[in-house]
Amino acid sequence: MVTMSDVRAAFAHLPYLAAGKRSRNLLFWVSLSTLFLMAARYVILASPNKEYDSYDVNPATSWNGTVDARARSLAARAHNATLGFGEIVYISLPSRTDRQDAMHLLASIHGLDLHFIPGIDGEAVHPKSVPDGGSHLRPAELGCWRAHADAWRHMLAGRHETMLILEDDADFDVNIHKIFERISTQMQHNKLRVVPPTEREIEAAPYGLDWDVLYLGQCSDYASPRKDLAQAFSDQDAPQRAITHEHFISMLQSFGVYGKAIGKTRVISPSYGPVCTLAYAITRRGAQRLLLNLSYLGLSTAIDVDILNKLQAGAIRGYTVTPPPFSAFRLNNEKDSDTKQQLSPEEIEKQKKEKDEKEKDIGNIAGTSLNIRNSARHAMLVNLDRTNWEDYERVIPSKKGTETVVPAAEGSEEPVPQFSGTPEEGKAASQEAGQAPLEEVTDSSETPTSSDATSNSSDSSTDKAEEAPADSQSKETGEGTTTVEHPAEAATSPGENSAEGAGDETNQEISEETTVDTSDESTPGGDNVEQTKTEGTQAATPAEDLSLTVAT
Repeated sequence: MVTMSDVRAAFAHLPYLAAGKRSRNLLFWVSLSTLFLMAARYVILASPNKEYDSYDVNPATSWNGTVDARARSLAARAHNATLGFGEIVYISLPSRTDRQDAMHLLASIHGLDLHFIPGIDGEAVHPKSVPDGGSHLRPAELGCWRAHADAWRHMLAGRHETMLILEDDADFDVNIHKIFERISTQMQHNKLRVVPPTEREIEAAPYGLDWDVLYLGQCSDYASPRKDLAQAFSDQDAPQRAITHEHFISMLQSFGVYGKAIGKTRVISPSYGPVCTLAYAITRRGAQRLLLNLSYLGLSTAIDVDILNKLQAGAIRGYTVTPPPFSAFRLNNEKDSDTKQQLSPEEIEKQKKEKDEKEKDIGNIAGTSLNIRNSARHAMLVNLDRTNWEDYERVIPSKKGTETVVPAAEGSEEPVPQFSGTPEEGKAASQEAGQAPLEEVTDSSETPTSSDATSNSSDSSTDKAEEAPADSQSKETGEGTTTVEHPAEAATSPGENSAEGAGDETNQEISEETTVDTSDESTPGGDNVEQTKTEGTQAATPAEDLSLTVAT
């Protein structure tokens, strides 16, 4: 607007204007230009500008005149784990664990506490429990109504004054706490109120208590005939116009918000035509009225439409935030619906083709949310992304083939070098140093003793006996396998020592095996093998179980 200083400046230029006209000097044109600019500024400021002047960018102050310290402190409660409400609950069918996982992921990242309300299968609702007038509803509609009614009952069973109810496919902005702090400030200084707030509201209710339902996640809407009952306020986290649904753009324009203001503004107005129950808050009195009107007195249609009917009839008072801070996360496939209605093969194939044409990625990565400037679900992918090996390479570059000295073991004097290369490089280094390959190094505590070797030899003989006939033993050579037949008389008679009953042939074969094995001097542990084989000949073995393999 034009101030007194502007008027004084204009009059101050009049003498110079008169003098300049007579002398036709430069001062005349400077004074004339100044007056022209001042007149243009007055015309611009005085003309109505619906884009900015039709709404108040500051909090409304109709009932107490100021935004006092108590209001700011109360609005700051929006930064707690329940966004300033008494409790946050979400409804989900027990079978949809995929959606429950997503909700708890979002809650943990943004510091929210959620209480799970089990969804209801409509086919499990007993016919006698269906409210009057609701017998014609589909099972999906009955299940949805019953689950929300259970949430209202949960509210009444507790001691909270307000509660936020979400469905399990909800998405929101990453700055959700700041958004609700602004909404709280507007609700505390709400010029739509018909009664002043109580002291209880001023002290403990961040969003007031003069409403029954507060719509925060409607999927479509239209304004009431009272267009004057609207409170617009600036919100830098409001969704851009390009991602705002046409329903809400029309709503904003009906309240006088146009042009560049769309994308920077939200409006609080009386609820009149909201559809969907994705996200809404209720007061204790609101829960009572909902149970009364949508259960005790009857149910005429789907729950969201029936609430709309009660709002228009005036039986319930509601406020609506436009554009809504919550939006449905859509995968654009069959997972978006919980109903048991199956798609036809043609419809499934059509959806698949449309999906393939749009993008290659599927599932949550390709999900979309309208009316959200910075989707929390999309931001979660970035928030939890990790490039572990790239981080190691960036901070600690790899040095293959080098040795790292580690602390010495107790009782030793020298530090133990530890090879940090690949296993193949380790084998090559060990062979060059004249050491045994890495996989052949065995802890001394695990080296078999002579008694263990005898036991193992006996067990091996028993296993071999199960594979060969009792009256024969096999001899394996480089050319093939030779089977040696033993007469039945060679079997050990009762009471005789099994080693003596084995006969000279057995001792001869074992000696041959021992000779062959010990001739290879390059084999590690050859002496242990010879000792094991020698002691194995003294084991008591029945002749019919004898089946030895000789390696040459």
